[in-house]
Amino acid sequence: MAGAVAVLLSGALTVFALVHDGRSFAIEAAVPQLELKENPYVLREDWWNGDLAAGETKLIKHLLFKRNEYWFWVGCSQETAEINVHIYDSEGVLVEKESWQKGNVAAARVLPDKTDSYYIRVEVTSCPDPEAEWAVVYAFR
Repeated sequence: MAGAVAVLLSGALTVFALVHDGRSFAIEAAVPQLELKENPYVLREDWWNGDLAAGETKLIKHLLFKRNEYWFWVGCSQETAEINVHIYDSEGVLVEKESWQKGNVAAARVLPDKTDSYYIRVEVTSCPDPEAEWAVVYAFR
């Protein structure tokens, strides 16, 4: 009987991993920079996510270091939604060197002039659902 209880308890500790579709879309968009033959970007384990209605924005404050180069990618779980991402310095000035948006994924690249806190701005521009589930991933070199 004690053995059966131990087996049942060990089964209760099983952890299930969930896939976040927004994160998966963001990582898929990142692949070209992660697979560069020379000087590829390194994907960080940190990521952010949430839900936004169309027209809403989210600011994420994050420390970036001078002499590094960063890409930020955002993906939205709803494939028919549109989303974008932009990077601002602590004064509210747009600082990205390039950006793109393709439906439910978008990206922005930044080369910080100084080590400081920067703001990643995520915006859902359209979504057929009441809210869109999004995720941001980033890489540096």
